Amino acid sequence: MSPHGWHLPPPDDDRPTVLAHALALRAAHGPGPWPDGGDPLPDRQARPAAPLISDTVLEGIRSQHMTRAAAPTASPGLADLIEAVVRRPPEAGAVRRLRAAATAAGSDDLVRQLQGRDLPTGRLRELALHLARHGTGRDEVATGVMLLGVSGDRRDRDLLLLLGALDTLTRYAVAALRGSQPDPDRAVYELARRVDGWGRIHAVEQLRGTGDPEIRAWLLRDGYRNTIMDEYLAHLAATTGGLLDALAPDAIDEPLLSGADGILLALLHGGPAADITHYPDGPRVIDRYLTHAGNHPPDLSRVGVVGTLSDFIAGQTMRPSGSGPKADAVAWSAAERARLRDACDALTARPAWRELLDRALHSADPKEFQRAIWVAEKLHVPMDGLLRAHLRREPFDTYLWLSLVDGTSDIDGVLDLAAELLPLADLATGPTLDLGLGSDRPEHVLDIVVSRLDAHPGKGWPLIAAALANATVRNRNMAVRALDAWPAGTPAAAEAVAAAARVEPDPGIDRRMRALLRKWGM
Repeated sequence: MSPHGWHLPPPDDDRPTVLAHALALRAAHGPGPWPDGGDPLPDRQARPAAPLISDTVLEGIRSQHMTRAAAPTASPGLADLIEAVVRRPPEAGAVRRLRAAATAAGSDDLVRQLQGRDLPTGRLRELALHLARHGTGRDEVATGVMLLGVSGDRRDRDLLLLLGALDTLTRYAVAALRGSQPDPDRAVYELARRVDGWGRIHAVEQLRGTGDPEIRAWLLRDGYRNTIMDEYLAHLAATTGGLLDALAPDAIDEPLLSGADGILLALLHGGPAADITHYPDGPRVIDRYLTHAGNHPPDLSRVGVVGTLSDFIAGQTMRPSGSGPKADAVAWSAAERARLRDACDALTARPAWRELLDRALHSADPKEFQRAIWVAEKLHVPMDGLLRAHLRREPFDTYLWLSLVDGTSDIDGVLDLAAELLPLADLATGPTLDLGLGSDRPEHVLDIVVSRLDAHPGKGWPLIAAALANATVRNRNMAVRALDAWPAGTPAAAEAVAAAARVEPDPGIDRRMRALLRKWGM
């Protein structure tokens, strides 16, 4: 019920609401996760073209990589508008001004401002529900969700879970659930299972340190997995989930071992969050993991994880700073390190493990072959011939090309194959400002090959010539970079660069082309 005598005017916006969008997704796909995290929201659907970076992605990047000092702050004006609406008899103009000013930026700061104003909770909750239910844009719905965090209660759980299943609103729904529900960990856990992108990352980070046994078990098996990077959550899952204790028994279930596969792989890769070098239990976890891996039936992905472990322990993974092998920063003795590497190599040498990989490499199923590529790379199994055979069937598969180009010493063979399979004349279409994003098109294959040619000066001129006249900005950039490594220009190359510079629409590439010609004395 609304506070006696105080009622917000009915909404006067007939555009589709975010809530209706979420309800339609739930009807079509269940509680979540939803395709593309529920994007695009209704306020994005009317745009002629999708933005290069969506609100969801931008919000994820900001929340993960922006320092607290640089985080956005809320405008005091928004808090003033909220206070004006809830302290006075509401009128439509004030609500319209509030909806127009609503923004998701500075959410934490807005909550702090409101908490210091002693606003009437019942009215604040009614306003929050009005924005959340009737909002037609992300910002006003996010503002409503934020307000439920300081005014809501258990009655609002279902609404917060529904709206929070939209990746772009998950962060705000998590904060609101923590602020309004009597069992915040369980509420956030329920939401975390409904999202799998940035929303999963936002939600799981708020489960750090939970003591709930069910949540901890879920973190180890599935909770860290997400469609952005498992590396964001792997360390949290290992520590909060208690991976070492979970691996202590003599026998464990396959889902736990599969979860440990992914956690260890992400910890070894490192990147945007804490990794294996920040995990004191790492050596003991690796020890227990290898024991269980040897006791379970072989699994193709697990073969690759153990091969990755072997390379890591041997020092083949370098620190980002370039100051030496990352394994040197792990807290293990030389004897322990050697013993664990021997254990890895003993497992990957098992006939059953090798036979499993060999069957996948020679499978007629392209997807099974692709699954085997990474594993073969980790076990240093040659596969040039197999890759070439598959490329003749799928000539524009960028994953196959990446594996071939980066895994062979036969650059001449790669260049001959690319010249044979790529429609080079069709790729020399003339320049545009197309960035060249995407995969599995001929221009992307050309990019892969030409981008490596600065390491092979003088080679691959037919491919470089096609890239120099390609529509995509990236191909032309890679062509100039490859030519810049040549000790001297040939007449054909100089003529092609000069012709390209005359029609180049990108000022940066044009400058590099002309600098290259000056370097060659032409």
